[in-house]
Amino acid sequence: MEGLDATMIEAFERNRKYAGFFEWSPDRDLAEYGVVESLAKSLSTRGELFFSDLKIRGRGNDPPDLEAVDAEGRRVAIEVTELVDGKVAHAHHVGRTSEVAEWKRDDFIVGLGRRLKAKDARFGHLKGGPYPGGFVVVVFTDETFLTWLAVEHHLKGQTFDGLPNICRAFLLLSYFPGKGYPCFELKVS
Repeated sequence: MEGLDATMIEAFERNRKYAGFFEWSPDRDLAEYGVVESLAKSLSTRGELFFSDLKIRGRGNDPPDLEAVDAEGRRVAIEVTELVDGKVAHAHHVGRTSEVAEWKRDDFIVGLGRRLKAKDARFGHLKGGPYPGGFVVVVFTDETFLTWLAVEHHLKGQTFDGLPNICRAFLLLSYFPGKGYPCFELKVS
């Protein structure tokens, strides 16, 4: 029990004070696994789960962060990244706890596009390939004003271009009562 208490205390101390819903684990690998497990639950609820046998690759064996198997038994590479306003997160870190990012549509689209482009650029560095099931990117966020309704509105008609390596991309929001973990498949090309 003592080790568990120490782990919980470490997780609490490391937890970011702003937009930290998914930052529950002191182990980054486990946090990324938790994000993709939450995505899997959301997709499964909708009858859209397309992967199984999720595995952590571990530091030194990434990218990709995780791998899975698709319905045809092909390996899938999965990269996980966060969409967070770094300036506001830093403000909370130094004690300015009243600041919150607004995330107007243009800021949201640009920020999300940057996260996707950064992950797309890592494709050539994937270890342990090939990944015939494709390269999937999961972006997660716990931003206050990125509610499922706001995100649904912001993404309407949006395609993220210039991402030749990503076959599928998702945005996962933190838990919302009655909605579970809202997720959105992003249109990429």
